[in-house]
Amino acid sequence: METEIIYFAGLFDGEGSLIIRFKKDERYKSGYQVSPWVNITQRNREVLEKMIKIFKMGKIYYHKRDRLWHMNIYGLDNLINFTKQILPYLIIKKEKCQNFLKSLEIMKERKHLDSDGLKNLMTLWNPDTEANAG
Repeated sequence: METEIIYFAGLFDGEGSLIIRFKKDERYKSGYQVSPWVNITQRNREVLEKMIKIFKMGKIYYHKRDRLWHMNIYGLDNLINFTKQILPYLIIKKEKCQNFLKSLEIMKERKHLDSDGLKNLMTLWNPDTEANAG
């Protein structure tokens, strides 16, 4: 199983994305809805199906426009688990993944729900967004 995790970490390093979307929404105390997820894109659906089997998480979608398969992982526990498994084997996205994991832990502790915590999260995730966090 470790061999597969190393393989998929390499695949993720080249074809994966770590995403945290900050959407203005006045229904939230902080003024933003925060949505994290992971995306991996492939032409071959079988690769993504195998990845879901190994990690026991994720959903596959087909995008007609780009004719590619996308696997998304949602949910804090799933994202934390996935990130911790691949992090030791990453090269290109290692630092970004470390910040993603720190960001997920902030969300898990619900510290992002007030404006100071949200500002800290935005700055950690993308230092250029600090001016937009309030």
